[in-house]
Amino acid sequence: MADYFNELKTLEHEFKAAIDRKDEAATERLNDAISTVEAKMRDLEKVANRAAVENEAAAADQEAKAAFSSYMRRGSTAEIKAMSATGGDPVGSEGGYTVPRQLASNIRVLLTDLSPFRSVANVISVSTPDFRIPVSPAGAAAVWTGEKAARNETGAPTIVEVVPTFGELTAKPYVTQTLLEDSAYDIEQFITSSVATEFARAEGAAFISGDGVNKPKGLLSVTTALTADAARAYGTVQHVTSGAASDITNPDKLLALTLSLKAPYRVNAKWLTNRDALLRARTLKDTTGQYIWRAGLEAGQASTLLGYEVVEDENMPLVAAGAIPMAFGDFKAAYTIADRVQISVLRDIFSADPYVAFRTRMRVGGVVVDTNAYKLLKVGA
Repeated sequence: MADYFNELKTLEHEFKAAIDRKDEAATERLNDAISTVEAKMRDLEKVANRAAVENEAAAADQEAKAAFSSYMRRGSTAEIKAMSATGGDPVGSEGGYTVPRQLASNIRVLLTDLSPFRSVANVISVSTPDFRIPVSPAGAAAVWTGEKAARNETGAPTIVEVVPTFGELTAKPYVTQTLLEDSAYDIEQFITSSVATEFARAEGAAFISGDGVNKPKGLLSVTTALTADAARAYGTVQHVTSGAASDITNPDKLLALTLSLKAPYRVNAKWLTNRDALLRARTLKDTTGQYIWRAGLEAGQASTLLGYEVVEDENMPLVAAGAIPMAFGDFKAAYTIADRVQISVLRDIFSADPYVAFRTRMRVGGVVVDTNAYKLLKVGA
């Protein structure tokens, strides 16, 4: 890790030198290099944090894993019964079997790694598609009164029900029967990596810009307005303009975006943006000539923009006129991901003979819960 810190520090100096000499090609190259090193540092931290959890899960689920592996390789019904007894519940009339806890956990970890938004949002598991989140946009009214004055009735708080929109993700990787018969072939790794990659790509895009039709409704799929919290209706998110027709050039606009967020939300606030917008933000300086971006040069310290951690998500739009390439807020308060159906697998030996197809599915929903918990930067004058 120390080597990465040193490399990041060197890249930071070179990046700022390239900006000062107006070398655009070098600036873009170094921006990509910085993002790559930061990603490697995050991966190392995740591996270190993951080891203890995986070891504990491995000890608890060996029987389920063995039964599941037998089902995947041979479709053994005897082993399915053993698996069910240890927590691998049948999916029912739709067919297939829920993957063992350890494998599901590994897939979830990969989903988190590949879909950054899942790691910063609020994630819950629900048992019914009729799941609702009660939200009170404003609390009960209160009035001042004298010691002996009558206590009149005050307004009750308004409760709004927020309903996540759900969708189903499916994947169908293929394996030859010969490979399945080979005990050296890592069937778990195959399912984990191939399924997780496809699921993460699809759900990551939906969490940001999904339209709510057979998929989650995304963070950016909301009405926006310039009005502040006190004058804006619940369900509408405030945006701040970038101050340029088709670019991000004004650091004061980014500062205004952070300060438009109420102080309680700023405690856990983060930036959410893609590499394109981050490159432009990294080149900006404050009124004292200091860069508003700071590289994280110590263990456990993330790179920051105006003092707040930056999360890179390439599902955020590119910088263009009218686009929203940056969001800032407490995303755990702002957005809820609802996992409805666990990841399950159906072994299909007929539809793609001589291959064995593994029909893997999950159901997930998502919805904006608190429209005061985040703000958006909209490119425009």
